[in-house]
Amino acid sequence: MTEIELRFQIPASPLAAVRRWVAGSAQSPATEERLQAIYFDTPARDLARAGFALRLRREGEVWVQTLKGAAPDGMTRLEHNVALGDATPALDVARHADHPAGQALQALVDTLPADALQALFRTDITRLSRTLRTRHGVVELALDQGALLAGEGDALRRTPVAELEIELKSGQPRAVLEVARVWAIERFGLSLELRTKALRGDLLARQAEVAPVAASKPLRWTEDQSREAALGALLRACLEPVVGNASQIASGRHLPEHLHQMRVGLRRLRVGLRLLAGEDESAMLALAEGAGQLSRRLTAARDADAQAEAPWRQELLAAWRAERPSAATATPEAPPADVAGLLLTREVQGWMLAVIGWLARPVPDPASGEAPGLDGVHARIAQWRAAVDKQIRRFDRLDAEGRHHLRRRLRRLRLALELSAAVPGGAAGRRLSKKESEARGKLLARVHEAAQRLGALNDLEVGLAQAREQLAMAMASGDVPAAAQAGFSLGWLRPRQRQALEKVRKAVRAVKPATPGKPPKGKN
Repeated sequence: MTEIELRFQIPASPLAAVRRWVAGSAQSPATEERLQAIYFDTPARDLARAGFALRLRREGEVWVQTLKGAAPDGMTRLEHNVALGDATPALDVARHADHPAGQALQALVDTLPADALQALFRTDITRLSRTLRTRHGVVELALDQGALLAGEGDALRRTPVAELEIELKSGQPRAVLEVARVWAIERFGLSLELRTKALRGDLLARQAEVAPVAASKPLRWTEDQSREAALGALLRACLEPVVGNASQIASGRHLPEHLHQMRVGLRRLRVGLRLLAGEDESAMLALAEGAGQLSRRLTAARDADAQAEAPWRQELLAAWRAERPSAATATPEAPPADVAGLLLTREVQGWMLAVIGWLARPVPDPASGEAPGLDGVHARIAQWRAAVDKQIRRFDRLDAEGRHHLRRRLRRLRLALELSAAVPGGAAGRRLSKKESEARGKLLARVHEAAQRLGALNDLEVGLAQAREQLAMAMASGDVPAAAQAGFSLGWLRPRQRQALEKVRKAVRAVKPATPGKPPKGKN
């Protein structure tokens, strides 16, 4: 069985309205049942890391053992259910032996010690549900309210649950997407939740506040991929880093790395979409522009995290304390950006739903010979390379803002080269020679080094700008101690900024312009 569903978190304010909607009417009433489940994993969370959720759940008077597999597209999961009767059963992995997910689970369990699986947490949920017919199919609406529970007695811990599930019962996946867009997002302002109950229960059992960071990992398209296959690979690779990390950030608790990896995923998604989109593919370009806009709106929060984590900041404070051991140390901080509030807006939630919607589209059969390939990506990369080359030639005339633009273009070029590393190039679409492949690899390494050096320089220049602002404010208010520390910061940062600039100059010059002639026609 394949389960196609979307899950949404429900804040307190629209909960009553959501409940009335799910409850339906006398002509289409909802049913209510209590669901009590026990989730199993190893103490090391081997199943969770492999994307499995294994549970025993009491549904009314009947117990059901359920295995769920990973969701590569945000809404589709492998699921296998085995009804067990009304007596409290013991867990038995072999019950799923005839299912592909069960076979994969058994292979994992075979590598574990005997009796490694343990009951780690449980759920106590009241589910209100009804079916809803749409023009694209039939979906089930399920409002879950209750709690995740771990521990016993005085050590009992609980996490409240209030979420809406929209599951496809028959028809097309777009039925789930349409109901989600019109009702969950536009009507009620709910937020997508990629963190399953199994994951959140695991966090509760481990007494952890946040889910692990979903890292945005390098992706390389293959030489035999169609454009649709490359698009699917790109969207799947970016789903967890973008929407998964967004679910954690929107909860109000996250690590700086959640935000950083989300922005890396957004950049990778935007670059890949722009490489794949033709000039007439407005929908794909709109999705790319949405990724760019969201990334830019998250910049201030990420810059604040980067400043707090910058290695030189602790060195600066240590130097100030050594210079003025008896002086108070001021560490002014900008008010935190409301990142969760931004991600919870209908605009952003609608964009993330659109990403999942693209993954749910039917993919053309490559055997038909009609699916376009990746022949055009290198022409777009040549345009981006020309924009980089132009700025490199005039690097010594760039100011801080110009260097920032160069850094952004280098990051874009690096991601594009990374994605296309295995894609044949040249006018005839031929395979690259070993020498050409090595040259492309060296270019990728040099572009990455230059972007990294520019990032380190940018952090110092942001610190300088903050010190200048702090000095001006301290002078205006007559705060002599704060003015002294700001002046010290300026004196400490300036030589390091000059040293970083020289390192950037060398790294940028190593990215030698391809040709001194005219750049290819097209947008930069």
